[in-house]
Amino acid sequence: MSPISRRAFLRAGGTLAAAAAIAPRLRLDAAADAATTGTTLDQTIVRGAVLRSGTRGSYYQLKAGPGEPHLLRQELARRSARPTGRRSLLNFVHMTDIHLNDTQSPARVEFLDRYSDPGNGCEQLPFNAAFRPAETLTLQVLEAMNRRIRQVRVSPVSGRRLDFAMCTGDNLDNEQYNELRWFIDLMDGGHRIVPNSGGPRYEGVQNGSDPEYWHPDHGPADKYKFAYGYPDYPGLLAASMKPFVSSGVGLPWYQTFGNHDGLLQGNAPNNPALNAIAVGGLKVEGLPPGLDPCDSFDILRRDPMALFTGPAFAVTPDPRRRIVSRGEYVAELFRTTGTPVGHGFTTSNRANGTAYYVIDRHPGFRLIVLDTVNPGGYADGSIGKTQFNWLKARLAEVPHKLVMLFSHHGLRSLSNPVIAPDPFDPASNDLPRIMADQVETLLHQHPNVIAWVDGHTHNNVIVPRPGGSGGFWDIGTAAHVDWICQSRLIDVIDNRDGTLSIYCTMINHAAPITPGGSDPVLKLASIHRELTGNDFQWGFDGIGPGTPPDRNVELVIRAPFPIR
Repeated sequence: MSPISRRAFLRAGGTLAAAAAIAPRLRLDAAADAATTGTTLDQTIVRGAVLRSGTRGSYYQLKAGPGEPHLLRQELARRSARPTGRRSLLNFVHMTDIHLNDTQSPARVEFLDRYSDPGNGCEQLPFNAAFRPAETLTLQVLEAMNRRIRQVRVSPVSGRRLDFAMCTGDNLDNEQYNELRWFIDLMDGGHRIVPNSGGPRYEGVQNGSDPEYWHPDHGPADKYKFAYGYPDYPGLLAASMKPFVSSGVGLPWYQTFGNHDGLLQGNAPNNPALNAIAVGGLKVEGLPPGLDPCDSFDILRRDPMALFTGPAFAVTPDPRRRIVSRGEYVAELFRTTGTPVGHGFTTSNRANGTAYYVIDRHPGFRLIVLDTVNPGGYADGSIGKTQFNWLKARLAEVPHKLVMLFSHHGLRSLSNPVIAPDPFDPASNDLPRIMADQVETLLHQHPNVIAWVDGHTHNNVIVPRPGGSGGFWDIGTAAHVDWICQSRLIDVIDNRDGTLSIYCTMINHAAPITPGGSDPVLKLASIHRELTGNDFQWGFDGIGPGTPPDRNVELVIRAPFPIR
């Protein structure tokens, strides 16, 4: 994220800093003042000084940057210059792409990551996230984000308490049962979290001698240290496995289904052989002889077993690493101490294995949650014909309510036409598949659709979708797992002039900017954020932060009817 001052924002044509104008509680009492702490209204996190240099790049510390006020975006409608009597209608936090990662699992393919590096000839492969240097610290990041959300508690715009948290998928990294339980127990709070699987010691790729991986303990001059200046963090792997008690998000929370929640490595449908690998005692560390690495993506989808016959090392088997089907995933959300039970999924979802539903418990709103995971595989999404007809019916039922959609894939990634069924999970099959253009056309027939909130692309991005009698806002939020490790507060405001405003405010998790301090969980989350910024595959120079109009914004839209 590039530093940008409040003064520069105010000079930008067609924009204004809107927060102070509509937030009577902002900075006027303890609750509202606390809401700005940890949001990027007051402070951002940016690249700092060089810590170490390598042969190809440098490793940077992080530092505090200037705050970013809300930018006014009026591509879809214009509000009054000085609206009065404005009120908050709905207020929630959006979390996405958390990727809780069992880094020791035999069902992972870290050995494919290197072939996506520049100059290796297979740059088109989508495996530049098969290994991340910070991947052992993802549980601590979700804990740090939940602590921040509990600290914020209210909207920094309206001062109104948050209604709920919405997690839009890829909460897991590899559709494993232990990753799912970590997610539920971290969100619920009050659980002893053990960030480990298998044996009592770390058994993943980061304690070996392969120079393609970052080794935080003193060890080989791996490419991260030699080429990019990564430091040593002695004891990091052991520290990442230490238990802690989860705080919980402190709100009702809802859930959508993502491709990493339902596909191996987010791409391949499950089969019994893959499950045997996941719970077994051999972890593959290289390609089988004679296999072209540039073919590995197609092989993972068509014949994944072919990738798991290369050289391997022994690990401790763990039955909790078993792969979960869509139906098992839904059913597990009913084993919770949080609210609501099922976290949006209904008894019908539990019975038939589907993962789409509506939420009508927030007055004046219908929230529609879609399942965009294609059972035939590949990372991008689509929806099936049955679900598409269901969506038509649910939209037609509520012309008098404001509608917001939530899903893992948004329109920019609803492009997966694969029509292959999953023979091992028949309940997930919904064919043929419907693409973005048909879904968008349907939504434009309903002027009460005001927003679609989603993830998947790991970046902050907000796109106006004009059409019909007005259009809607497409709001994507950055991932927890990659730089810039943020969530988004969303507050829907009635301007009482025939328009609505959707305020979006980015928040950073509660870990300190510079690693340190006495809290071991927050220290690890801080190290994670620093490592992700310096990841040459998806760091400071990547698309994660987006641009200022994708972050702290006021999005104006025409009210489809008088708001009572």
